[in-house]
Amino acid sequence: MSSIAIEKLPFYWRLSPTGEARSNIVQDYYPFVFSQQPEFGLVIQERNAAVLDALEKIYQQEYNIGYLQDANEIARPYGVDFIRFLDQVLADNPGIHKVLEIGCGGCVILEGFKNRGYDVVGVDSSPFAAKEGAKKGVNVVTAFFPTPLITEQFDLIFNVDVLEHIHKPLDFLKQIHEALSPDGIVVVNVPDATESIEIGDISMAMHQHLNYFTEDSLAALLRSAGFEVLHVVKAGYGGSLYAAARRSKTAEGNIHGNLDDSAAHDRFPVLARQVLSTFDQLVASIVTDKSASLGFYVPLRTLPYIAMSGRFSGFRFFDDTNHWHYREFDGVPVTIENFADLQKEPVTHLLIMSLTFGDVIRKKIHASFGNRIKTYTLSEIASGSVL
Repeated sequence: MSSIAIEKLPFYWRLSPTGEARSNIVQDYYPFVFSQQPEFGLVIQERNAAVLDALEKIYQQEYNIGYLQDANEIARPYGVDFIRFLDQVLADNPGIHKVLEIGCGGCVILEGFKNRGYDVVGVDSSPFAAKEGAKKGVNVVTAFFPTPLITEQFDLIFNVDVLEHIHKPLDFLKQIHEALSPDGIVVVNVPDATESIEIGDISMAMHQHLNYFTEDSLAALLRSAGFEVLHVVKAGYGGSLYAAARRSKTAEGNIHGNLDDSAAHDRFPVLARQVLSTFDQLVASIVTDKSASLGFYVPLRTLPYIAMSGRFSGFRFFDDTNHWHYREFDGVPVTIENFADLQKEPVTHLLIMSLTFGDVIRKKIHASFGNRIKTYTLSEIASGSVL
């Protein structure tokens, strides 16, 4: 697969109040390159030592960006849907008693399990998780997994939005394999990159995400780590994949995943260049029109596109995440506004940069503004139908 390289992608790990003087413990920008591990049919971020060093720094900070926190109202539907999947795994495996969550963040799920009588432990590199665990009576080990501080075996090990962050995901899954009881279960929740890979959408690019999974590549990786894959399914809410796998008694190292989607991975760079061309033409037509004004909904998904085009001003950002309001990404001096701000001061053109929620956001915009705002979804941009 030929590469797609973003020379200066903003390094997202925190948001700071607009206008607040602040210093960054890492650089504001790092390069980003899409690459591939063909043995798994897996699209990856090409490993960069400077990026890996920066990631290790931020993962040990108080600032925790994990979705599943008490204060994050927008994350509740994601958590509810994933807990339904976990509940089915528990129902199918009544022998589960000891549970470990890797990257436990706000300890939201572990608290619920503890209250239902399970013996729970969390492991997380951020002090934030230990503080949240202490509030909820959940034992949290402050470390990266694996750690010598955890020596026992567990019946269930699960993680939410962790595997995509792991430098060596196969080794990581093998370490989970060793930490499970003989018939133990691993459950993995990762972002679903399938559609983006199929249509050439680079909005998924962020330095924290080192691996970009499809159902096939996730299954192949689990099998190669010595697991018997039980389920790999798309989430009922949002854009995630859920996988459940059992510690296998057979020999490790066999890949039984269906890698038929490898052709899609090979086409990804070609399609991505076409989508980027469409994006650039569309944005240029708007910003050169003196009577027009441009906004982007879902700014995190917008960053790779504006980074490729070199545009970091001349537009507005909008998002429905409450704790992002009136904040900025490092290196991108654009205040994140909300829907109420858009209602007070509308733009003429709005690019909705979400594959998962593009139609939902568009309906919301049209219900409030009618035809006063011209909207374009990311799916339309990828198809080329906007020109």
